[in-house]
Amino acid sequence: MKLDIIFFKTEKLLNDEIINFTNSFSNHTLNLKFANSLKELNSVYDVKKINILLLDTSTDYLDVISFLNDTQIIVSKIIILSKVKEQIFDFLKYNIFNFLVLPSSISEILSCLNKCINKINDEINLHELKIAETKFQKFIPINSTKKIELIRLDEIICFEADGRYTLIYLNNGVSKMASKNLGEFQKLLDPDIFCRIHHKFIINLNNLVNIIKSDGYYCEMKNNKNVPVSKRKLDDLNAALNIGKHLF
Repeated sequence: MKLDIIFFKTEKLLNDEIINFTNSFSNHTLNLKFANSLKELNSVYDVKKINILLLDTSTDYLDVISFLNDTQIIVSKIIILSKVKEQIFDFLKYNIFNFLVLPSSISEILSCLNKCINKINDEINLHELKIAETKFQKFIPINSTKKIELIRLDEIICFEADGRYTLIYLNNGVSKMASKNLGEFQKLLDPDIFCRIHHKFIINLNNLVNIIKSDGYYCEMKNNKNVPVSKRKLDDLNAALNIGKHLF
C-alpha cells in the first residue's frame, strides 16, 4: 500500500526524524518528498493525488495559501504548522486534518502524522471492504408484494430521494419506486461508479454526458435528464471525475 506524503518548508531536524519514524511503517510504502519553495512544491509531485500534505507556514504563509488556492492536485489530508494560532480560520475551508501551533515538539508532530496515516489506512480498508461487498453485485432488488424485481446496475441513470422511498431512473426511460431511502442505496453502491451530487440525487458516472454550468451546476445524463449538483457536493463530483478544480 503506497502513501504519497509531501512536506513543505519543514526544518531539517524534523525531516530527519520523520524519515526515521516512517521507516517503522512496514505495511506501507511511504513516498516522502520535501520542498523548500513554492516552485519546488509545484514540481515535486508526480501523482494526481497526495495522501498527506504537511505545510509549515511560519516562513511564508502566502506561499501556502497560494498553493492551496491554485493546485489541481487532490489532497486527502492536510496538516498545518503555524506560529500564529489565528491563522487556523484561514485554513478551515481547505478541510485540514490538524492545525499545530509552533513551537510544537517533534513528538507532537510525529504523533499527529501517525494519526493521519492511521486514519487514511482505516479509510482505505473501509473503501476496500465496501468494494468487496459490492464487487459481484450486478443488480438492485426491488421488493413488492408479488415479486422481487432485479434491476441491473449498468441500466441505472440515477437515484432520486422521495421521502422514505427512492425513485430509480433507467436508461430505457422507465422509473421504478423502491422502499429503501437514498442513504441505504448509497451504502450498497460502488463509489467509483455512483456519486452523490445532491442530498436528493446519486448519479451513475458511466451515464454522465455533460456538466452544464448555467444558473448553478447540472449533470446531463444519457436519458437527457438534468440532475442538479449542490455547491457542497461539487468537490465530491470533482474528485470522482478528477477533472481539476478550475472547471468548477
